[in-house]
Parts: sequence; structure tokens; C-alpha cells
Amino acid sequence: MTKKQFFQDLSKGEIKGKDLVEVTGFIGVQGLGDEEYAVVPEFVPRGFESARKFMKHGREVKLRRMYTVEQASKYGKTPVQMREDAFNFMKGHNYCGYSFMPIGKDSRKRKVNLVECLEGARIFAYANPNQGLSSIKVKHYSDAKRVRREGAEVVMEVPSRTKGERRMQFKMINVPFVDSFEKFAIAQNLGSDHSCGSKRFNIRYRYSDDKECSGIVNVCAHEIAGYHQLVQDVWDEDKNIVPLQMSQFAIPTQETVDYYLKWENNVLVKDDSLKVKDKLRKPNRAEKEIALWALVEGWGHDRTFFAKQSKDGSLQDYDWGV
Repeated sequence: MTKKQFFQDLSKGEIKGKDLVEVTGFIGVQGLGDEEYAVVPEFVPRGFESARKFMKHGREVKLRRMYTVEQASKYGKTPVQMREDAFNFMKGHNYCGYSFMPIGKDSRKRKVNLVECLEGARIFAYANPNQGLSSIKVKHYSDAKRVRREGAEVVMEVPSRTKGERRMQFKMINVPFVDSFEKFAIAQNLGSDHSCGSKRFNIRYRYSDDKECSGIVNVCAHEIAGYHQLVQDVWDEDKNIVPLQMSQFAIPTQETVDYYLKWENNVLVKDDSLKVKDKLRKPNRAEKEIALWALVEGWGHDRTFFAKQSKDGSLQDYDWGV
């Protein structure tokens, strides 16, 4: 399975063809030049037998939990404000994502990885009409009276990152659409019937001391990209800012994109468990996730995941080095 060119990163061999330099700390990677690379030791926390286990059972940055519509509305903070609070007061950087909980009968936690936020932004950029490569199509059903209380249903069609793969079609539900008392609660209940490979086989059973149930909704890049398109479409059509205002997805700044690309194209990991002679490999998903949280820890929420249009331009126009 080959990625489309827009989503390809450099191979280990291509990275080793660059000039080896030393960096200090995670954020030091940001200073690497295009023709430089660094080697870092593996750094998935101890106690996890694999990176995959860490991504399922590692610590999460937990956004404030709400239990009733009234509580969410009275609290009155938007998801981005809740992320700001949680991101700026977290301790350390060994996290596997952030999470929020729905209100009502659905007790399945929603979990979002920062890697998926970056990849969702990349798919959205790939679908930029100016690129002429593809498009994201959304159709929202928001005329019913109950949308005010339950949110809208939105059918989405998102391109695949893999050559020869068909486009992803799915529906998102409980999408905040109306500037109502209930929008704060609706945002907590965001859901989807999407089931790509990364979601279908991401099975998780809780540890015995977990307070929250095993059922979990892992949000993927396709859903995030589709939501970004919805935000753009309804703003262009009706100047409706509610879907953006109540978005549960962290929007990376261009600086964060640049940092993420360094980890994909300018970093190798020293792993003594490997059987290859040089003991080097590319960073795995868990290591890229931890590296992103280290950036948040060092730079704070606003500089990393609160894109300002005046500074970064449109998310769809970001530079992905292609």
C-alpha cells in the first residue's frame, strides 16, 4: 500500500543521506535544517510493551468532564477554551492523546490523538481547490427543529491517503450547528459511523483501575478533515461560526506542522532491540505523539494548536513541504 505523493515522508536511507547533527531536547528538532538529521534514543515510557499499547493505554490529557446539559451550558466554555485550560496545565508530555466525554446515555469516551489532528489538517490541505488534487464533499442536514437540541447530521466524502483506495464516505452526528443553549452539550456528543482500518482494529480493554468504560470512540484524520471542510463551507455559505466555535479538534499552527514534518523527515531513533546493524529506525506513532505533546508543554496551547488566521493564513493553505 503506497501513500500518495502529498502524504509521503522520507525513508530511513534518504534521511541518513543528510548531515548528522546533535539536538538538545524534543524542541531542538525544530532547528534542524532541510539537509540535516538527528538521532534520538527511543523514548516510549517504561511499563508499555509496545508503542501500540502506549497509544491505547497511556495517559490522556482529560478535558473537563460535563454530566448534564445544564452543567455544560452554565460552565459556558467552548471546546477550544477547555483545551487551552487542559493543555496549559498538564504535567509532563508522555500522553497518548486528549479526551472528552459525552453527556447522556452514550458513555463512550471520545479520544483524539495530536498525530490525527496533524494528519487531518494534511488531508484538508490536500483537498485545497488550488492544489487541484482532490476535494472533500460535505452535505449537512440542519433544517429540522431538533437540530437546535441534538445537532446536525453531516454526510462526508473524504479522499484516501493511499494510492488506488476509494474515497471514504461516512456520517457525523451531533454536530453543533445552531447558536443555542444546548450547543455546549451537543459538542460533547459528537459522533460518527466511520470505520476505517485504523479505527476498526483499534480494540481496547480497560485496566482494572480505569474509572471510565472500555467503550471508546477513537477519532481519526478522515473525520477531522471532513469537519474542517464543514467549518469552511458553512462559514462561506451562511457566516455560521458555531461549528468552528464548538470544534473538538485542535488546529495546528504552521510552526507545529513544520515541527511534525521534522520528526517525519529529519529524525531517526536509536533502538537497541533492532536486529539491523545501525540500530536505527524512523519514529513510530507513539514517539511522534509524545514529541507533539512535548512541543505543547514547551510552547503552550496558543502557539501550537490555536491557529490565528492573520498569522498562519488558511489551514488549507499550509505548507506541507510538497
